[in-house]
Amino acid sequence: MKNQSIWKKLKFAFNGIVYATKNEHNMQRHLISALIVICLFSYFKISIFWWALIILCIGLIIASELLNSAIEALIDYLHPELHEKIGKIKDMLAGMVLILSITAAIIGFLAILSVLST
Repeated sequence: MKNQSIWKKLKFAFNGIVYATKNEHNMQRHLISALIVICLFSYFKISIFWWALIILCIGLIIASELLNSAIEALIDYLHPELHEKIGKIKDMLAGMVLILSITAAIIGFLAILSVLST
């Protein structure tokens, strides 16, 4: 993998995103939510500053969901039986995605509020 072309590496990355989108329900929910937010931002004609913030949030949420899904899949593969500590690790991963999602929701709310208050 180390000496492969950038195009091959990009293909692997794209394949990972497609796989997660097809197989992970939370990824599908995040992408639908992102589309709704993009439509709302377009409708309300949100400023470029708020667009930059929400696009950053969307990217962080999608990336964190990919990380969460990958680590959970690896854990399930290596240790398929239930274990209390593994459950806590999975809870922390889900917490990471939740915190980013709440942060994005607050930023989206503030962006729309800024337009409505003017």
